[in-house]
Amino acid sequence: MNRKFCWGQIDLGKLTCRDHRGLESYRYFHNVLSLGLGGEVDVRVNRTSKVFGGFLSFMWATLISILRFDKKRVHLRVDDFFDENVTIWNVAVANGQYHGGGMWVAPGAAINDGLFQVTIIGDLSMPAVFWNLPRLYNGKIYEHQKIRKLIGRRVVASSAQEVLLDMDGEQPGRLPVVIEMVPSALSIICD
Repeated sequence: MNRKFCWGQIDLGKLTCRDHRGLESYRYFHNVLSLGLGGEVDVRVNRTSKVFGGFLSFMWATLISILRFDKKRVHLRVDDFFDENVTIWNVAVANGQYHGGGMWVAPGAAINDGLFQVTIIGDLSMPAVFWNLPRLYNGKIYEHQKIRKLIGRRVVASSAQEVLLDMDGEQPGRLPVVIEMVPSALSIICD
């Protein structure tokens, strides 16, 4: 058997946040970091069995979290062009396109372009969240007027409320957070 291998480099995100003890912590991620509902979903998913697979585990946790979650007021800054207080369900800072068992949170994101795609799921009513949930799986997320897309290399978020983080399926801490792009940080071999 004659196999061909290739190699390349992918970007990583570096986050600096408050851990569960309130201490400054930093980590790296390769896919998606989200704040808001994503962190709440992680808490529920990581407390339960994933016997039915990732998709059903995350879908169930998402549905329960939507019913119990209060939207958050967050100060969000992306590079030097976006600096606003926003009411959010979730903000995804994406290097990759998918997270949470197949949610297509950042159509068009690329792991090797040196940029984050930032998806802001804004001040929707609860019925609107449920009505638009299929868009989160079919790549049409940006068709809703209260969902915004930004592109940047550095994201800073803070809030007077407790806002939990989701980092590639883990719940590392809470706001405040600084997220920075580290271009071409990891060399990979692919089949």
